[in-house]
Amino acid sequence: MIRPSPVARRAFLTASLALLATPALARSAKKEKKGGKEAEGEEAPDPVIKLQSMALPVIAGGKLVNYVFVQMTVTLKPGVLVTIFEGKEPLLRDAIVREAHNRPFVRPDSYVALDEARLKASVLREVNGLIGPGKVALVTVVKQTPRNFVAPPAKPGTTAKPAPRPTSAGDSDLVP
Repeated sequence: MIRPSPVARRAFLTASLALLATPALARSAKKEKKGGKEAEGEEAPDPVIKLQSMALPVIAGGKLVNYVFVQMTVTLKPGVLVTIFEGKEPLLRDAIVREAHNRPFVRPDSYVALDEARLKASVLREVNGLIGPGKVALVTVVKQTPRNFVAPPAKPGTTAKPAPRPTSAGDSDLVP
């Protein structure tokens, strides 16, 4: 059996990855539109911008309780080019993380999820400040993943139960 050289193997892998990265050559048949609209083969860019995951803190009583990793999308209105948001995601992420530390998006009933309504409103406000008002159609929270699963906060007027101590089989002989 003949084994390819490491150089040939590397060239083959590079070529394979390059082919996977290029768009598919087959295109669906599209109607040709007249009057300055899209012609066959042209596609409008997807108006949905997928933001990178952000780690936002859950702060209760002035103490850090947890982090929640949030994935979001921003949908632009029709006719707004996606390129308008180019290079502005780091500014948006910085503003959201700063606000999350100053005024946390904490839900009163959970330490593993954030207040989506406040988070969406904050993202919308910041995006409008970055690209101009009226260009965003929708902000969507795709997924919230907590770093740790933390018990929900105790309801007012009740005392929180301490976590049960782990016991082993040999502890039953011990007298407290």
